[in-house]
Amino acid sequence: MSTTSASKSQALSQVISAVIISAVVMAIGGAVWAFSQGAMTITAEDYAESVINMTDTISERFIIEHVNNSETELSIWINNYGDVDIEVNVTYPENTNGWREVSSKHFEEIFFDFDPVSGTEVGINVKSRRDNDVYYRYVVP
Repeated sequence: MSTTSASKSQALSQVISAVIISAVVMAIGGAVWAFSQGAMTITAEDYAESVINMTDTISERFIIEHVNNSETELSIWINNYGDVDIEVNVTYPENTNGWREVSSKHFEEIFFDFDPVSGTEVGINVKSRRDNDVYYRYVVP
């Protein structure tokens, strides 16, 4: 074998090894890009969902407008003056009434069975599904 033939084969093996290494680097780079693209898509979707939920929580506005009782029931008027519909659960020490929907810009009256005793203090807590809450202290006349 001549010296020129040996140097050509050495040069050819360097080119082949450079092509193989380049292909491996490109394959690894493609895999990393695909992984990061998928991770960023999931992160972006989670971020968008949390911002929308936070916006709804901020837009949620409600108060206990009035509390009154008759001989057998307690009436609670809730005013939702916010921009989103809410679901509220009214609790006081002896009872819970379950979740009730109050539409945006709407009053809702909720009734409870009640045995009034004059001078009794009733703590009323109205809590929404988004964890906003309002506390009202009512003293039976």
